[in-house]
Amino acid sequence: MMRSTLLIAMGILIGAAALGAVWAASTNTAGKADVRVVVESVDNGYAELGLQQRTDDGEWGETILPKYRFISPDLKLGDVRYSSEIQVDVGSRARMVSESYQAYLIESGAEIGERYTKRFVTPAQPGDAIVKFLCIDDLNDPGIGALCDGFEIGYAGPVERIAVSDYDSFREHLASRFAGDQDFRGLFATSVPLAQIVDEEKEAARARLTSTYWIELVDPHLPEPDSLYCVISHGSDEDLFWGLSAETSVAAAGALGINLRSEVHFTGQDQAEAVRRCVADGAVAIATTLAEPDALKPAVQEALAAGVPVISFNSGAEDAAEVGTALHLSLDDYEAGRVAGREFNARGVEGHLLCVIHEPENQGLHDRCDGLEEAFAGTVERWSMIDRETTVEELHARLREGDVNGVLALSSSVGIESRRAVFRYDRSLPLASFGFSRQIAEHVVDGRMMFAIFDHPEIQSYVAAVGTLLVERLRIDPMAYFNSTQLLITPTAVDVEEMQSLLDSLTE
Repeated sequence: MMRSTLLIAMGILIGAAALGAVWAASTNTAGKADVRVVVESVDNGYAELGLQQRTDDGEWGETILPKYRFISPDLKLGDVRYSSEIQVDVGSRARMVSESYQAYLIESGAEIGERYTKRFVTPAQPGDAIVKFLCIDDLNDPGIGALCDGFEIGYAGPVERIAVSDYDSFREHLASRFAGDQDFRGLFATSVPLAQIVDEEKEAARARLTSTYWIELVDPHLPEPDSLYCVISHGSDEDLFWGLSAETSVAAAGALGINLRSEVHFTGQDQAEAVRRCVADGAVAIATTLAEPDALKPAVQEALAAGVPVISFNSGAEDAAEVGTALHLSLDDYEAGRVAGREFNARGVEGHLLCVIHEPENQGLHDRCDGLEEAFAGTVERWSMIDRETTVEELHARLREGDVNGVLALSSSVGIESRRAVFRYDRSLPLASFGFSRQIAEHVVDGRMMFAIFDHPEIQSYVAAVGTLLVERLRIDPMAYFNSTQLLITPTAVDVEEMQSLLDSLTE
């Protein structure tokens, strides 16, 4: 369980301290704790100071004794003495989440009760028997009984609460209730297993009763702090896209309170090995990109066979289902290429465009070039540098051949390098780029770039981290439920006005 601690120094004003004085310690991030100061007379007239904390069951715990805790009997009036500091547990994130969810269940149960009050109680005529409900509390789902607490608040008629730990025994109990005098006309089951038993026994008894149930698809409890989640991507640590990606996945992990491993690997094989390491290290869920789906598929399949759910993001939308990931999140790469092609057309660019591919094996980048080819009125050439260290020189040499009428870079880092090559060749040559950075924004604002198409690494990586928690917390099979669902970000071209607004917001 993840815990936060608060350091408390016990400062005592002699003459003001009293037995049983209570201190309340609280923090914005870790809930509250009730503590009290304990003062006890000891031999030779000294007073010993300690601290007690109230436990979850409402009782006061053992006295915590700091190292420096004695007050001399000859202390002068008004003198201040401090104990050494001690650590006090002031609650846990898990407790806060649990309490919040309990409040939500009570509120939800009350709303259900109010709905049935309007249906059965309010219309009742004088002399009519008010409908009684059974609220069936599934003890196998800790805390779910809060729904019955709320139902009892919201329903104006009588409610009989039945606590169930053994489903077979409950089935027998319900069958006997249906066979006897039915003193109830409605049932509220707090879980799907209970709802199934209710439906089956209603059918067997041909009982005409109102029933409802609660379904929890996601486990509301926080995972254990040592549960490992992995976000594994392709790319280069020199590329701003993956720098932003790693940053935001770590930010998401902090917000979620999960132990997340974030790694970037240049080759698909290295990436696949990273996925295997996560499985070997006990990962409970994994997110990975599929830039090289053939290289990743065996590792993903091994993870699934080990019972580890896997989702994918960024590259590989068209391959996700075959590889076997439960869901996929990315930019709609093909449509992004189409948007770029239409934007070049609208700005009067004609002739031959270079589509600069910085990762030749990345299927998502080829999808962008495919879309560009489909939408652009001229011709498109897929161009890849031989060495990322010499991109500017290689691209400049290609431009000097004289048949290029425009350039589209497929990442923010390559966009900056492409701008340098274009500047050396012909500063008026049309240039656009994917991605966002301060330099990209400035280039669009001052006219050195025509437009940019945002690829949103922060959205993709943040939601990928959230997605790992989601598939691990699902109470049903994520592969069958999500069924390789694709969540695609609709791309748009961003020009001067929007870029200026972004630059302004960065410096405000």
